[in-house]
Amino acid sequence: MPFIHISVPVTLTPEGKAQLMRQVVDRTHEAVGSDPAIINVVVHELPPANISVGGETRGSVGPT
Repeated sequence: MPFIHISVPVTLTPEGKAQLMRQVVDRTHEAVGSDPAIINVVVHELPPANISVGGETRGSVGPT
């Protein structure tokens, strides 16, 4: 049973997060053939201040 963890900034809307999870389930089903009913997706939401790109925290350089 696939168990997929995704880390994203908290800037995703509930609708965007739901769409992301549906698409991950669909692509995983296509790639490995698992029954979608047993594909687990866990989304970890991170505050922008906890994300660094190029040594700059996202909280200090504005929205993504």
